[in-house]
Amino acid sequence: QSHVMATAWDSAWKAGMWVKDRRGNRKKAQSSRARLTAAQLERLDALPYGEVVLPAENALVALEAEVAYQREQDPNWRMPQSHVMATAWSPAWKAGSWVSIRRGDRKQAQAIRANMTAAHLERVDALPYGE
Repeated sequence: QSHVMATAWDSAWKAGMWVKDRRGNRKKAQSSRARLTAAQLERLDALPYGEVVLPAENALVALEAEVAYQREQDPNWRMPQSHVMATAWSPAWKAGSWVSIRRGDRKQAQAIRANMTAAHLERVDALPYGE
């Protein structure tokens, strides 16, 4: 919803907010959708919207490669929460945060872990994490 882009009518049009206001079951969204044609609704619904959910396998492959690289430089390296790295999906992926929110006893971590496979959990837990 935070995406902003230049258009012919606005140099900082809030495109993400425009899409958000036309998605979901809220009264405002339904009212906005009612003013669109069927063709416009089809195009709107086809737009990729929301946060990209990164498959755990993709993240783990990238993390394990990063650990191998970093451990070549320093055999005792541990990934800090602040660790950022370039990946195929982001030039500045917050890798340390990705690991952090999947570790520990916090409610959020446990909810995310509940949706991961046993093999993925084992790999997350094996990552050298923490300062």
